[in-house]
Amino acid sequence: RDGKWQDIEAALLVPGDMVLLAAGSSIPADCWVNEGEIEVDQAAMTGESLPVNFTRGDLCKMGSTVVRGEVEGTVQSTGANTFFGKTASMIQSAQTTGGSLQKMLMQIMIILVSLSLVLCTTTFFYLNFHVLKGEDHAWKHALSFSVVVLVASIPLAIEIVTTTTLAMGSGTLSKAGAIVTRLSAIEEMAGM
Repeated sequence: RDGKWQDIEAALLVPGDMVLLAAGSSIPADCWVNEGEIEVDQAAMTGESLPVNFTRGDLCKMGSTVVRGEVEGTVQSTGANTFFGKTASMIQSAQTTGGSLQKMLMQIMIILVSLSLVLCTTTFFYLNFHVLKGEDHAWKHALSFSVVVLVASIPLAIEIVTTTTLAMGSGTLSKAGAIVTRLSAIEEMAGM
């Protein structure tokens, strides 16, 4: 910056800045390789097990690590505009905007948990004051039984089962030639 090399924090980089991409360093922003060749480990982002070769004109992604070589790069994008930032934003929006199926499952879970709490509380009082009346530590036995029933009655696996079912549907659709990018797309398509 300003015609000379200097150490600055990655958060202060702006598009157009020149950066040195050297072996062992993390790539601070999405950068174009100006000249030369480097090998970059992108396993954390793409799952590739081997380093990837980058030469002039290739775009290195923020968060990757230079494994071999040293080149100058030009910052193309920073922060939320990088590949990493856009991916994080998509994940965040996917988690906050659930489909109607997810909302319906949450309503069912709330109803079932509320019903379970009411029934287990009723069971506790019934056992404690009618069935086990007069026994030593009757309340402990009644509480123990009620907790076991409560734990068994809460449908913790409902979301896992639903997601697995949608994933299996995604596999079936892909065999038929459909490209499924989101599991909620299956639900949206079924509603058409």
